[in-house]
Parts: sequence; structure tokens; C-alpha cells
Amino acid sequence: MRRELATVLLALVMIGSLSFAASYAQAFPMKGRNMFNHFAGAYMANKPIQQSWVQINGIIAKWGSTNVTGFLAAQTRTTLFNNSNTRQLSPASATWTTDKFRPMVNAVRTKENLTYTIYSARLMNASVAALSYEGNDFFMNGTWHVNTVTITITIILDDNGNITRVNRNTDVVPTKAYGELNITNNWTKFTLTINGIDPLTGTVRRSMMRQMQFNPFKITEDLTGTTSDSVTKADLAAVAKCYGNMPGWGNYEQKMDFNFNYRIDIADLATVAANVQ
Repeated sequence: MRRELATVLLALVMIGSLSFAASYAQAFPMKGRNMFNHFAGAYMANKPIQQSWVQINGIIAKWGSTNVTGFLAAQTRTTLFNNSNTRQLSPASATWTTDKFRPMVNAVRTKENLTYTIYSARLMNASVAALSYEGNDFFMNGTWHVNTVTITITIILDDNGNITRVNRNTDVVPTKAYGELNITNNWTKFTLTINGIDPLTGTVRRSMMRQMQFNPFKITEDLTGTTSDSVTKADLAAVAKCYGNMPGWGNYEQKMDFNFNYRIDIADLATVAANVQ
């Protein structure tokens, strides 16, 4: 199945590339110019000369005065080009639950039906993302998408008591609000304050800063310690291992949920497969 999926994705990429090349050639004929020099000159004029990446992972412990379990992930990628343009992408996400009996990660794949409630906040791109900002080690602000998510899981068993199918119904109540993420105490503590809800606080589990381009689909980087940003079959295998898992049911990993639908599914697997080099 994985080989067939990879083949289909490769075919789609090749078809898309050929279509783009044909369209470009029709729209912009070279008229005797050297095509290589044309594209090489354009590339050199806009070549990245500096790339930086900051990544932060944390454990959420408190929601106001309430004990919770949850995870925070934030990163900022900044690229400076030869033409003095600067591009920055700064996503962040937080997921937490007040459930004291069932963890979000490494939860037993129970054979009983269950209802599980989680809360999530996602910042698609920060208005400000900076180091050493107003007394903070790191700071991000912007509009956060905040969701209350109720997941109802129905388990279908065969006559022998084995799981044959898992049906899931997800009810999402969304809101949007301005919020700020502050990393303090020498990169050990964080506070996420979003208008309309109690602040989320916890500890920074891991922070990294590198002068390199970061590949968000490099899943196994934490395990291998490699500095390469190439996506490999090991990354695809890591996602496949968590396939079908959800918060509160199985080994759900927030960093593998690329479409943020609270389940490691075929879309996440296809996303990583499309970036394998």
C-alpha cells in the first residue's frame, strides 16, 4: 500500500511539474536567450544567505488553577535573501485536556466506547516572533484559533472480541482570539495567554536554535539527532506506526497531525510521503 501511495504521489508531482513547465514556456518564450542563465541569474539574485530556526516543545501543566495534561509546540523559521527580503513563518499549537484518567498520548486502545474532550489552540503565523523580546527569552503573538473538541469513539468488535472498525465523531466548537506566548526563566518556563480563557502554563521540555532551514516533515529528528532536513523513509515509518491513533486512544503525536484534525490519518501519511527524498 505504501509503495502504491508513493508511486501515485510521484506521478502527480511529475505531471504537475510538466504542466507548469509547459505553461511557463508558452507564457514566457525565451526568444534566443540561454534558459539556464536566465533561471540561474534569477536564483542567485534571490538566493538565501541566512536561515535560522527556533523550535520549542513544552508540557502544559496548568490551565489557570486547574491541573491539566497537554503539549505545546512552537517554531519560527526566518530566511534572509540576497535581495534583502526577509521571510518568516511562525506557527504554534497547544493541545490539552482536563481528563485525569486517560492521557492524550500512549493511551490504551480500549475496546469500550468512549467520549473524550480536549482543547486546542493554533497560531498559523505570528504577528511577532522574536528572541529576547521585552524581557522574554522568546515571544510570539497573534490571532489563535481556539477549539473545544469532543471526540466520540465507537468500537466495533467481531465475535472473538477483536477490533474490526473504529468509528469517530468529532464535534468542534471554534473561536478566535488574540494571544501571546512568553518563554522565560532561561528557556525553562512558558505562559500562553489567550483572551477569553485562563492562561496556560508549563515547562519547556526542549528548545533548539539553528542556522539552517527547518523541514517540518522531519519526524525522526528528535530520535536521530541529525542536522539534515531531508525527509526519509524513517519519517514515513514513524507516522505509519501511529496511523489511526487519536487523543486518548493510542499513541497520538501532535507533531504528526499535519492537518490538525485530531487523528493520524492518510492525509498525514501522504504529506510525509510526498516529501521523502
